[in-house]
Amino acid sequence: MANLTDLISDLVAATDQMKPAAQGDDWDMVERLQKRRRVLIESIVERAAHEPITEEDAERLRAVRRHEATVAALAGTQRQALREAIAELQGEGRIDKLSRMQRAYRDSGYS
Repeated sequence: MANLTDLISDLVAATDQMKPAAQGDDWDMVERLQKRRRVLIESIVERAAHEPITEEDAERLRAVRRHEATVAALAGTQRQALREAIAELQGEGRIDKLSRMQRAYRDSGYS
């Protein structure tokens, strides 16, 4: 079984890969990395109960938190862009629907 420092190194590596994946809009890769990170974090928590965390490892974990915040911000921006795109599409859909209804009413001779 890996020691705490090795687990933290693996977590740092996975987190470092997440940032460029998020910047490149590769959200499938981010999801896979998140699953890997979840397992690592669970192992780190388990090991930390039996093994002290060095100051160096604590600083590496703080760096991981900073990277996570960047990825979370990128994800938030992506979600907002998707919400806006969906709203725009729904708005266009309603306009098209109204136009068809207006045409049907006009063509029926009841105008």
